[in-house]
Amino acid sequence: MYRNKPLLPDNPRILVVRTDRIGDVALSLPVFVSLRKAYPTAFIAALTRTYTRDLLVGRDDVDLVIDFPADSPHVPKQWYASLKEAIASQKFDAAILLFSNYSVARLIKAAGIPVRIGPASKVAVWFTLTHAIRQRRAKGTRHEADHNLDLLTPLGVAPVRDGRIPLPDAARRTFGDGSDRGVVGLHPGHGGSSQNWPKASYVALARRLADDGYRAVVTGSSAERALVERIVTDARVGADERVAARIEPFVNTGGIGDLLAVLAGLDVFVASSTGPLHLASAVGTPVVGIYSPVFVCLPERWGPIGPDDVALVPPYGPCRRCVGARCPHHDCMTSISVEQVCRAALSRLADRRAA
Repeated sequence: MYRNKPLLPDNPRILVVRTDRIGDVALSLPVFVSLRKAYPTAFIAALTRTYTRDLLVGRDDVDLVIDFPADSPHVPKQWYASLKEAIASQKFDAAILLFSNYSVARLIKAAGIPVRIGPASKVAVWFTLTHAIRQRRAKGTRHEADHNLDLLTPLGVAPVRDGRIPLPDAARRTFGDGSDRGVVGLHPGHGGSSQNWPKASYVALARRLADDGYRAVVTGSSAERALVERIVTDARVGADERVAARIEPFVNTGGIGDLLAVLAGLDVFVASSTGPLHLASAVGTPVVGIYSPVFVCLPERWGPIGPDDVALVPPYGPCRRCVGARCPHHDCMTSISVEQVCRAALSRLADRRAA
C-alpha cells in the first residue's frame, strides 16, 4: 500500500496524460485498462497530441480525449489557455502524468487538479506533483509499460498488462487472393534513435518470402514512400511475374485507423523499434522486433509486449551509446541474418495458423 494514498470519490474523474509518440501511447494503453478494471464507473479521460488521438477514441476505457496539435510533446503557448480551461471544466479528481514533461505538469497543476501523480525524474516537474514516484527509467532494466503501470501505485490500482486494441474482423485489410501461404509485413522505416537493420536485408527478406510463396507487404508512412518503393523495386528485380506480384507496397496516406486495419490483416509483422511495431502487437499480430544493442534502446525497456512477440538483438553489448566506426562491431545489425529473421517470422506464422 502506498503510504500517502490519496482519497478519491467512488466514481472518480481521472485524466491520463501522454503527449509523446505513437509507440509511447501504445505502451500506455494498459494504464487505461487497469483504471477501468479498478474503477468500472469512473470517468477516464486522456490528454494527448492530435496525431495520436485516434489510438484512444472509441475505447470503452476512455470517456474523453483532449488533444492539441503540436510537433513535440510540449504544450504550445498558443494552446495553453484553452487547454487549461478545457481541463479545469472537467473537474478532475486526479491526473496521472506518464512521463516527465514540465509544460504538461505545469498545465495540470494550473487546471486545479488536486491529485497529480508522475515520475520524479526532473526537479521542475517534481514540484508540480503531489505524488512524485522515483523510477530511474534511464537505467533501462524495466519495461516502459511497467513504468507506466507503476504510476498507479498511489491509487492502489492493480496493474493489468494488457495493451490490446480491439478491431472487428470487418475492419481488417486483406491482401492478395488468399492463395499465398501467409502475409508478412515488413516495415523498413526507423525513427533514427539507433541503428536500423540494413535496407539490403529488408530487400532480401521480401524476396525470400515471395520466392517461398508468402506475400511480403512493405509498409511505411507518406514520408517513407521513397524507401518503401525502393525496397519493393529492388526485391522484384529478376523475379518472375508471379513472385513479383507477391511483393507489394503499402504507404499509409490515411490516419492511424487505416494503419491499424493493415496491421491487423497481416499474419506477422517485422520491424525495428517503431510505433507501428507496437500497434501491430496491440491489434494481435505477432511481431518480430529488430533492436540495436544500445542500452537505452533494448527490448527490456522498449520491446513488444504481445504474448507471441519476439525481439532480436545483435550478440554484442549492451552498449552505452553507438560510437559508429570506432566500435569493432559498428556494423552489428548485419549480424542479425535474413535467415534468422525469416525463421522467427515463419515460426510465429505457423503458431498462429495452428492456434
